[in-house]
Amino acid sequence: MHVVPHTHWDREWYQSFQTFRLRLVDLLDRLVPQMEGDPAYARFLLDGQLAVVDDYLAVRPEAEEGLRQLVGSGRISIGPWYTLPDEFLVSGETLVRNLQRGLREGDRFGGAMSVGYLPDMFGHVAQMPQILAGLGFEHAVVWRGVPRAIDRSGFWWQAPDGSAVRAEYMPQGYGNGSALPDDAKAFVAALDGFARQWGDLLVWPLLWMNGTDHQMPQPWLGRVVAEANALQDDLELRIVSLPEHLATATSDGLPTWRGELRSGARANLLMGVTSNRVDIRQAAARTERTLERLAEPLSALFLPSERWPSTLLDEAWHQVLLNSAHDSVCGCSIDDVSDAVLHRYAEARDIADGLAERALAHLAGRVRHRGPLVVNPTARPRGGVVRLTVPGSEAPAGTQLLRARPAESLLLEGPPELVVPAAEELEWMQTISAFTLEAADGAVLVSAQREGTGSLVSPDIRVALASRLAEPGPVRLRVRQPGQV
Repeated sequence: MHVVPHTHWDREWYQSFQTFRLRLVDLLDRLVPQMEGDPAYARFLLDGQLAVVDDYLAVRPEAEEGLRQLVGSGRISIGPWYTLPDEFLVSGETLVRNLQRGLREGDRFGGAMSVGYLPDMFGHVAQMPQILAGLGFEHAVVWRGVPRAIDRSGFWWQAPDGSAVRAEYMPQGYGNGSALPDDAKAFVAALDGFARQWGDLLVWPLLWMNGTDHQMPQPWLGRVVAEANALQDDLELRIVSLPEHLATATSDGLPTWRGELRSGARANLLMGVTSNRVDIRQAAARTERTLERLAEPLSALFLPSERWPSTLLDEAWHQVLLNSAHDSVCGCSIDDVSDAVLHRYAEARDIADGLAERALAHLAGRVRHRGPLVVNPTARPRGGVVRLTVPGSEAPAGTQLLRARPAESLLLEGPPELVVPAAEELEWMQTISAFTLEAADGAVLVSAQREGTGSLVSPDIRVALASRLAEPGPVRLRVRQPGQV
């Protein structure tokens, strides 16, 4: 029987990220010195996602070296994911970037765990074995979604392209050993009950996951395992890492499953998350589409290599990957979490939109054409409606006029104490070339004109405006700026 101590850490769910992080800091503040001082507490799995490490070190940067030593020695397992994603609610590219970032971040600490750990996802996409195998993984660990046709706790999981990994199925989930008693006899009884309950389904050695959602490490683990070994001869109990367990797991005579894992036969699949919170679904799709199909390809095509916006793209992807966590993008959390998710998507999309615009502007500057430039970012001929803003007062021939901004317009009308301060602020609106402040009968009280890129509201004009604050009755503010349609 292999005991894997761990915690499952939802960054945000029924409490906000910051509330959960306070608890995460407590956990790691306790775990690191405990492992440094107790060799019997030999292993710990930090939930397979690097985001929790970043979240902790942002508060405890001084703890990085101690954590690095524990990871480098194999006592703490981290990664390989950056966050544990919902596989059906994010794009395939997001899944790949998630693993890539997790592996890259793991390299800072001596390497991420080489196991496709998928403990709590609400089902699994058919291409997951292909993604894992493509990055060099040989094993996956799953719970939800395994169909009843799989009658062993180990099986071969095959993608549509034929790629396959050995999957370890946790029939009772990632918390089957969470309630570890501080009593060797009770511990042995619990192990015996688990083995009898699942019977022929189990492939030996058995996997006993000592942890669950936000669970603190149990300091008596090493002692209780030693006492349980001394108490009986039927089971040999070892505290191991997940990779150590899988290295000894049998691969002979196992069934094969091809395609997605989306059955509720033995575990609740929470299918409602695919149709709740439409605003989050739309935000995720729009943000991923803007990054994957606009910002990155247009920057690659049209910007010189030295202007590749790697840092900004990394920041946008970081927000998307934080949101891809299964209790974030799923919209199954409190409203504060959903608000945070929407905000992250908005920030990532703002970055992507801005980068796409800059790439297109660079292209436009290299095209020998005066006037608007329309770019088709798809890989096919395309027609449709294009909305343009062009200078002038007349719509170009063959177009439909949506809105016109005349060269001269009434900007504001009201009491002087409202209009005069607004006139002073026109200095900062570079498109406005002139203004007049008029009395109710149309008499011009103050007028100003900008010369080139010079000042519009000079000190003399400010004095003249201030003198009109006592003007009786309403006043009007007219402005002149380039007309457009």
